[in-house]
Amino acid sequence: MAPKLLFVYNAETGFFNKLTDFAHKIISPKTYPCSLCALTYGNFTIFPEWAEYLDKLPQQLEFVYKNEWKHADVCHKFPVVALQTVEKVEVLLTAEELGSMKTLEALKARLDEALQRKQV
Repeated sequence: MAPKLLFVYNAETGFFNKLTDFAHKIISPKTYPCSLCALTYGNFTIFPEWAEYLDKLPQQLEFVYKNEWKHADVCHKFPVVALQTVEKVEVLLTAEELGSMKTLEALKARLDEALQRKQV
């Protein structure tokens, strides 16, 4: 199995949840609970710069809502970016780290650093 990056959003599946998240992000962006969403998505779509960055990553990518996360033993605070290999799943960027980031550039730089440390 090739290494896979797991992007886990602090949001849940379902139409009502998506509608609520959408409204919260617009009405009160400073209290929106998913910093990963806020950094990578506008009100309606993914930021083109983020999509281009993701396209260039050599790892497989998986985007997961917190209620779909199957690795509670690894992490139970969201959002999170993790790396899944044959041997294990490990956190690359914690909720606290993601919450402290103010720009998409910061996210990309920190993710690049984390991947370089793991040499994947």
